Amino acid sequence: MKKKKDKQKPFIQKILDMEKKQRLKDEDNKHILEKSTMNKRLIYVMMLFILLFLSIVLYLVYFQLFKAQTLADNSHNKRNWVNENVIKRGNIYDRNGNLLVYNEKDDNGNSIRVYKNGKINSAFTGYNSIKYGKSGLEKTYNKELLDISDQPTSKIRDMVEKSGVGNNLNLTIDQTIQKIAYESLGDHIGSIVVMDPRNGEVLAMVSKPSYDPNSLDKDWNTLIQNTDAPLLNRSSQGAYRPASTMKIVSSDAILRKGINTNFNDTGTVTIQNYDIKNYGDYSYGQVNLRTALMYSLNTYFASKVDQIGKKSYEEVAESYMFNKNYKFDLEKLNAKIPFDELNQVDTAMTGFGYGKTRVTPLHMAMISSTIANNGKMMQPRLVKNVVNKDGKIIKESKNEVLSDVTSSEIANKIRDYMVDVVNYGTAKGAYLQSVQIAGKSGTVDKEGGGVDMWFVGFAPAYDPKIAFSIVIEDADSLSGEVAVPIGGQMVNSIINNVNLN
Repeated sequence: MKKKKDKQKPFIQKILDMEKKQRLKDEDNKHILEKSTMNKRLIYVMMLFILLFLSIVLYLVYFQLFKAQTLADNSHNKRNWVNENVIKRGNIYDRNGNLLVYNEKDDNGNSIRVYKNGKINSAFTGYNSIKYGKSGLEKTYNKELLDISDQPTSKIRDMVEKSGVGNNLNLTIDQTIQKIAYESLGDHIGSIVVMDPRNGEVLAMVSKPSYDPNSLDKDWNTLIQNTDAPLLNRSSQGAYRPASTMKIVSSDAILRKGINTNFNDTGTVTIQNYDIKNYGDYSYGQVNLRTALMYSLNTYFASKVDQIGKKSYEEVAESYMFNKNYKFDLEKLNAKIPFDELNQVDTAMTGFGYGKTRVTPLHMAMISSTIANNGKMMQPRLVKNVVNKDGKIIKESKNEVLSDVTSSEIANKIRDYMVDVVNYGTAKGAYLQSVQIAGKSGTVDKEGGGVDMWFVGFAPAYDPKIAFSIVIEDADSLSGEVAVPIGGQMVNSIINNVNLN
């Protein structure tokens, strides 16, 4: 049988088929590789997006937890003004219901803020400006005045509601006392703070030079260029050396530590080779704490504080809230004595109000209030309560003891000495026949020249209704010649025109 001849492909065709097969295989591999590469790229892109998403989430969480409040409280945050467009800002009243700040419509139908007695009250009201932000109570109580909060439900409400009414503030300020204090300071640069020593309520807060918040936008450039800083609230943010008013604290330290109160004054005491002298280089011979405070002997208090020592003196000072923080309704500076930086002579000079000590008029009013209130320092308050549109109290301040400073026995002894200061000593210019004032004057040189003058005290001395601090900057005379008479006249006017309960 004849075999069939195989129909074989030509050799060249076999080669071509093999090449085609290999090419197809290579293309398949290439597709597989490209697909794999693409998948990897997609994975990388997805991972990148996930990381970016997580970063955004973490940032938003951090922002909400740690930064949101700071920005919300920023007086220049434009988001706050969205609320102002839909919510009528609340009113501000004094303790007797006198309207101090309110809203009204201008000729174009826009809501504007109106400040009655604007220059008189600006130290505590502050201002509310779209261009320049907020200050004072307008800033610290912004959320209450707009009735907004940080709660999510409140934010949703803010977005959907068309209009609303903010809460009102009722202050501890007595407008009559405020006007008296403002007029008493006259054209002097400085501050006056008047408090009720029994409960810490601020009855008056004056800072000069002042400004009118009604015309703030128009006056802004002039105000910020004024080197006397009219926008600064000197009452709570002015840092001064306390001068001889610090001898009130030093008197407490001397009595509390039980050291010998007698002293032979030669007119000079030398500490670390540094001579400390009395004003006018006077010497007084044999004196005790009473006469030393009455005539304000620098030598006496430097020597006694040096004897007490820095650590013990620091304990007493901190009971008067030096180097400690406390809440208040306005931005403030805390009283400071940098004890870690003080050498022996620095500590001695601290005892009579020189050196590196810095206080505000508010704090000095708190110190005089402490002596008036049997040794207890009350929490200072400017806002009595916050009331909503329905008249319901939603927030209320309470009488709180801030520091149980010293015993009533020591406080009453210092009170008696402060009475002698007014009746016979450096503050005789404040003596009144109508009411007994207890007080302490102080004068301190400034580094740039001139002096700052103080007068602090309370009245009636044996049934205190008011405590006060007065500071006058850049004076050209002693405290007894300017600050002290101002204090006496102010107290007399308050007693005669205000019903103090």
